[in-house]
Amino acid sequence: MKTTKRIVSLFLSLIIAFSACVSVNAFSFNNTSSGIKGIGEYKEYLMEEGYPVITTSDFLAVTDIINQVFRLMTGHWIFPEDYFNIKVDPFIEDVCNKIVKESGLDIIAILNNLPETNQYSDLITTVFQIDTVEFRKQMFEVRDYFNNNGNTVLYYLTYFLGVYLSVIELCEFYTLPSENDPDIYEVYMRLVFKDGGEQIMYPGIVFNTKTGNVTNKDGSGLVKTGFNFDLSEMLVYATINCWMREYGFCLFYDIVAGMLPVFFNYDTRRLKFEYNDLEYMIQIWKGNYNIANGGEVGIYCRDKIKFGSYYDSANDEQMLEMSMQILHGDKVLVDEGPMLHWWINGFNLSNRMYLPESLTMKFSVVMTDKEMLEAFCNAIDKHYKHDISYTVDGLTVNAIW
Repeated sequence: MKTTKRIVSLFLSLIIAFSACVSVNAFSFNNTSSGIKGIGEYKEYLMEEGYPVITTSDFLAVTDIINQVFRLMTGHWIFPEDYFNIKVDPFIEDVCNKIVKESGLDIIAILNNLPETNQYSDLITTVFQIDTVEFRKQMFEVRDYFNNNGNTVLYYLTYFLGVYLSVIELCEFYTLPSENDPDIYEVYMRLVFKDGGEQIMYPGIVFNTKTGNVTNKDGSGLVKTGFNFDLSEMLVYATINCWMREYGFCLFYDIVAGMLPVFFNYDTRRLKFEYNDLEYMIQIWKGNYNIANGGEVGIYCRDKIKFGSYYDSANDEQMLEMSMQILHGDKVLVDEGPMLHWWINGFNLSNRMYLPESLTMKFSVVMTDKEMLEAFCNAIDKHYKHDISYTVDGLTVNAIW
């Protein structure tokens, strides 16, 4: 009987959460599209105006409803009521406020709603009578040893253990101007522990106040994600040597993305051709990526004798000069390049999402020689969709999709 009640309560929670999501979008729709009748007119409205994203505040409201219902039905919380004590300085707060205004993504709210886990670290240190000051010192010595020997996994593991079992009471994010350039601000994180100690951590995030670029010093992307952020354009984009480059691309990736329509909703075309004893694939995408509208142009290749759908990412010698634009009507959402790349992309954070079929991609690729040019043009001509038009200027293919 208890199991049945729990299943019913979870089912009711999901219904309430779904209803909350629907009501948010319905409210926005009713306030911007009065007089629309029928599915046909609604589709036309979506093509022209798009639809609102679920903001961070909306999402947190839904999770709170689920939490409250689950608590009433089962007597337990899904998400703990206690949260980490996190603070940010005015500089970071201003940046985050701009992002909220443009896209509804509230980074500070997300940080302030991270469930605290100190009860577990407190329990471990109490039961095993751990001297957190000495334990942290030893873990950091081992951490430095692994770092000097290039063992990244064990470096992060020992670092995490030393910090976590010290019981974090405050996490503070702050910025300091670079000594070499007053336009550059570097982000730091200060952890204050229950035993009175503290640790300054440098995540490698660098903010350029002149350009609006938020990057990482080592080229690995923000917090090793492989992506950087342009605040002036509200644009997320991948670094050349992002970690995804090691994993190429295959049909399975698109299949998985298609199974997650809440996060990904895009159209794609695969343009395959043979050149220089290799089978190339230039794949293009346009559509919705969580709360962003964007697109991608990727270059992949493999030996002609290989089977299946997997292709390696283009290496440095196989990269081509590319540019890409994503437009909704006359409005330019993404404008990247020209640049030498293997995967040019851009994802514009916005408070409105547009249907993939309402977006236009314009892209250009500079081919290596006439042989490659002809092979790529033939691939476009032979694609079964026949929805990509192009012109040729020298070795440059300018395409519209």
